[in-house]
Amino acid sequence: MSFAVHRDAWLSEVMARPVFRVDGTGATDDLAAHVRDQRNGFYFAKVATDQVTDVRALSRHGFAVVDTSVTFELAREVPVATAIEVSECTPADAEAVLAIAGSAFRYSRFHLDPTVGVELANHVKRVWIRNYVTKQRGDALLVAHHAGKPAGFLAALVAHGTAVIDLVAVATDAHGHGIGSALCAAFAKRYHDKPRIVGTQVANVPSIRMYTKLGYELSRSQYVLHLHAGT
Repeated sequence: MSFAVHRDAWLSEVMARPVFRVDGTGATDDLAAHVRDQRNGFYFAKVATDQVTDVRALSRHGFAVVDTSVTFELAREVPVATAIEVSECTPADAEAVLAIAGSAFRYSRFHLDPTVGVELANHVKRVWIRNYVTKQRGDALLVAHHAGKPAGFLAALVAHGTAVIDLVAVATDAHGHGIGSALCAAFAKRYHDKPRIVGTQVANVPSIRMYTKLGYELSRSQYVLHLHAGT
């Protein structure tokens, strides 16, 4: 087998440069040739943490680990006592939700990659959630209100019968009020008849603590590698 390269059309548009997802394992000759032809290409790969040989092979061609992603599955529902109101996103919530999406993230693979830069990383998240606001992506966009305004959101999708927390964020000035827990509780209730999973980064210790407290258990881990051709 060998690594295969696939163009990511959405990320290419958002980042204004060619973006490619790398899948597979084994030989890297075709991949190396592809990278040589892309002077401004951005490549990413996700490799299971027990596949160290593949990580080393990609590293030889300039890929670097920027993140270790971890996936958690809800094993037991833990009741959450909260007065935080959570409801579906409305047009009146949209601008506040987009502002949170464009400012609240710190640990995504884009934010952890210094070559991407914070401004572009924030832009990626804002556009991602804009697709939920306009109902072009996902199944639901839940919004938590605190002190009379949107203070956090949870974007959910359903894939292959499993409910997934696609993105979740709390406004930087609203931490410490249980908003993340309230959003996750609303997600668990909404999709009570399905397996429920969420992914985050090893660097995001606060989120990991919250998920484990809410009854989620680790089910998978992957290294995330980036390559910026021409740098």
